[in-house]
Parts: sequence; C-alpha cells; structure tokens
Amino acid sequence: MCIKMDYQSIKYEVNNRVAKITMCVPEKMNALDARLADELAMAIEEARIDDDVKVVVLTGVGKAFCAGGDVSIFPTLTLEQGIQGVRDKSRSLVGAFTKLPKPIIAAVNGFAVGAGMSLALISDIVIASDKAIFGAAFVNIGLVPDLGQLYFLPRLIGLQKAKELAFTGKNIDAQEAHRLGIVNTVVENDKFEEAVAKTSKMLAGQPGMAMAAIKALMHQGLEMGVDELIEVEGITQGVCIQSEDSKEGISAFMNKRKPNFK
Repeated sequence: MCIKMDYQSIKYEVNNRVAKITMCVPEKMNALDARLADELAMAIEEARIDDDVKVVVLTGVGKAFCAGGDVSIFPTLTLEQGIQGVRDKSRSLVGAFTKLPKPIIAAVNGFAVGAGMSLALISDIVIASDKAIFGAAFVNIGLVPDLGQLYFLPRLIGLQKAKELAFTGKNIDAQEAHRLGIVNTVVENDKFEEAVAKTSKMLAGQPGMAMAAIKALMHQGLEMGVDELIEVEGITQGVCIQSEDSKEGISAFMNKRKPNFK
C-alpha cells in the first residue's frame, strides 16, 4: 500500500526500495518547527505502510541537517502550551522513528544541533559528512534537551559524557561524535552521498522481517531484564524460522549463493 502526501517542508521520494526524506527549509537551517515535525511524522508513516519501502534515509538541504527547534515562538507560550507542545512533538516523532519496523539512516550533511542531534539519536544508523557538527545546545538558551535526547544520549555514550555535552552545550565535530558512539561512520564530504547510497542499498537487500524484529527487540530490551528478553527473543526467532526470508537465506547459504530477500 502506498499513499502520496503533499509536503511543504520536506521532499519525499522512493527509489529502489529506499524512501529518502529531505528536510527542505534551508533559509531556517531546517529548524524543526511544528510543520516540519508534523511532515516528518507523516512521511515516516507513509514509509511504514508502503510495502515497497525497506529503508528510510533522512537528510537535509543546505549547510544543516537540522539546526535545532524553531524557538522563536517560545516566549509567547503559556506554561500549559509549552508542556503540551513539546510533549506532543516528542511523542509523535520518537514514537514514529523507534516503532517504524524499517531501518532509518540519518545522513547528517551539516549542523545537527539541539533537536537536530535528537533526530540523529533516534535514528538507527548515523552516517556523517566530515563537515557535520553535533551539539546538545539546549542549555545555551536555558532549555533542557528534548525529543528523546535525555533518554538516548546517556545510553549511547555513557552518563558522565552525556552530562558534559548537555551541561556545556558545546559543539563537537563528526570525528569526536564518531569516537563517542553518536555516529556510525564519518565520510569525506565529496564521497558522502555515495556512501549513504551504498549503505541504504545494502540494507534494502536485507530480510525485512528480521530487521524489523531486531529493531523492536533492541528497543524493548532497553527496558527488560535478560530473562524476559530471552523469552521474547525465543518467540520471535521461532516466527522468523518459519518465514520465507529465512528459508531463502538458509537455501542460499547451503548452496553458496547470494540470497534474494523479498
């Protein structure tokens, strides 16, 4: 099933089983305002229900991936509006990203600060240009990290380092982000798009059911004890064993050929 939406702040395109979502508000460095946040959630949903999509790539136009939230309206908000607005945006996007049963690659082409770094953190794989810049940033304008950053950042890089980035609001380059574990791969800027395409093509050839199960179990496992996870793991593995993808993978392995997953 596939739906076609009219977007104003993003570009959505599907090629070779890869859905590419490009944030297209370069005049605001792709700042995450209400419209962009809503359209990102809608695009993730479009990718979720499209059986032709196996992988999602998220990137930005211009010199920024996403340079944070659009805070220009914050001084006009009441306490209740501030609480509800941030809560709704965080629940919508974090839920959409983490529950999507398909891998999301954050292709970080430039500045990923504040909410922009959060978007990278809630993605599954982060490929960064060597020109990319990351930063928690929120504290610099008297705010706390949102969009799931307080959950994901300490789990990725450890509590002490996460506190340092959040307390200082300092920016770090792509190499430091890679060293800390925020970024999977750093690529020279002139080879960046090629590297993203190569990774997305590889994942698009992987078994979708297994990737969906891996993602779901890893997220659930963050809140489970090992015994509980092993129980769910066993059930999931049993289901996967019966799948056409598993039968194809085992047949290909036994016959020393490349599998053709659906």
